[in-house]
Amino acid sequence: MYLLSLFNIGKSTIFTSQTALNVTSHNIANVNTPGFSRQEAILEVSTPIAIRGGFVGSGVNVGQIRRHYDNFIQSQLLGQYQNYGRSTALENAFSQIEQIFNEAKNMGLSVPLSDFFNSWQDLSTNPEGQTQRTVLLQKTESFVIAAKRMERGIIENLNNLNQQISNIVDHINNIASQIAELNERIMSSEGSLNTGQANDLRDQRQNLLNELGQLVESSSYEEPDGSINISVGMKSLVYKSEYNVLSVKVDEEGDREIYLENSNITFQINKGQIGGIISARDTIQNNQLKGLRRLIASLIKEINLIHQSGYGLDGSTGNDFFNPLDLSFGNFSSGAGITGSITNLSQLTLDEYEITFDGSGNYHVLNKDTNAEVATGAYISGNPINFEGISVTITGAVNSNDKFSVSPLTNVIQNFGTSISDYRKIAASGSFAGLPGDNTNALNIIKLAEENLSELGGKTFTEFYKGIVSDVAKLTSSASDSLTFDAKLLEEISMRRESISGVSLEEEAANLIKYQRAFEAGARIIKVTDELLQTVINL
Repeated sequence: MYLLSLFNIGKSTIFTSQTALNVTSHNIANVNTPGFSRQEAILEVSTPIAIRGGFVGSGVNVGQIRRHYDNFIQSQLLGQYQNYGRSTALENAFSQIEQIFNEAKNMGLSVPLSDFFNSWQDLSTNPEGQTQRTVLLQKTESFVIAAKRMERGIIENLNNLNQQISNIVDHINNIASQIAELNERIMSSEGSLNTGQANDLRDQRQNLLNELGQLVESSSYEEPDGSINISVGMKSLVYKSEYNVLSVKVDEEGDREIYLENSNITFQINKGQIGGIISARDTIQNNQLKGLRRLIASLIKEINLIHQSGYGLDGSTGNDFFNPLDLSFGNFSSGAGITGSITNLSQLTLDEYEITFDGSGNYHVLNKDTNAEVATGAYISGNPINFEGISVTITGAVNSNDKFSVSPLTNVIQNFGTSISDYRKIAASGSFAGLPGDNTNALNIIKLAEENLSELGGKTFTEFYKGIVSDVAKLTSSASDSLTFDAKLLEEISMRRESISGVSLEEEAANLIKYQRAFEAGARIIKVTDELLQTVINL
């Protein structure tokens, strides 16, 4: 019996060494595989055999194939992937907007705005001069073209950001389906075979989790059965072998919003590329785009007010220099419509408004910029609603869920242009009697360049525009610094992971030799046992 047990010991040595050699070879083969976690064959003493006076060993077994993995480091890595994804999206978005406001290469509005007022200055020196009037119209047209080009560039970038959201959502859904499939395979492998963890499947799943982290802010936890559940925006994305599909809808402003389980989770996503894109998109809309439109609207308002009071060479008066401001409306009601106009240009604040209704049949006008209610009253279909130089009329049945938006800014650059084409109608004179040499009105327009305007926050045109440019530069610089920091921190955490989970070729080469020698020794045990058995048989 004891002689035959040597066969089992030799056999266990060979099988165990062979398994360890397979694990070592697997590590070497995957030394360059991203996300691979080093594996190790953990050897255990086989159950000994009881004999009189003690126990006799019965060989060796492979207790488990251990995956070298640190949950804490992986949690840090996943969080940093989310930060890195956000920083990457912010840096890309703001650097593109910075190119639109690139004053270093005279691609912005500073030069056209300065040329515009300089042309009025030249006109004031010779109010009846055809050349000066023609140049003014030309410089105005250049200014208009520059403003339209800048708005077009901003809108194209915003459209690109919205398209990126749709593309990333599709990618997330693809990743979610793969993780759900891997969950099923892991549960099946680890549950039915009961042979420990499915290490390679877990590595594949972790790579997908890291990729998901770069795209969107998420949280996850592992079930006892080995599956991982993932939530995004407090809603379930993956549960065991099932997953929910993210969807994209267009909101009232034309922006993409993200839905999961029929809930809008857009503003609960702050990290990952989607979090960065949403933050950049909203910042650009509310600051750079709206600021540019407010600047142009203020210029139109103030110059038209002065120009209307002056006289042209042909004696005409009351003329707008720029195309007049108009209103744009957002109608979010199924049973009512809205129309309106600007009734008092001097009272116009250039703010945007929202009209809502309560359950008592009253309307409420909210200034969205100051968050103050500027008008309220009983709603009567067809009756005008007046507030801050604006009059709107809503007709039809409304309910408490209805709302209307009113803006003097949305179409301002789209409609931006010179209202007059005849140079003689440029109102440089302050009175009819002063024609043709009076320059009073031209001087009043020139003074506008240095006036602090309430609709621009107490700043001049130039100061307000420089503030926009400065904000873009600050945003781009901050995003670039954050990206550099997050990239370095990601690299550092990745190196810490590699120190635990990475494969060392030197260590694996040593293991190859060690297990090779053990395999040879096991074979030698069997050979010696066979020789001893033959000796016994031949007795």
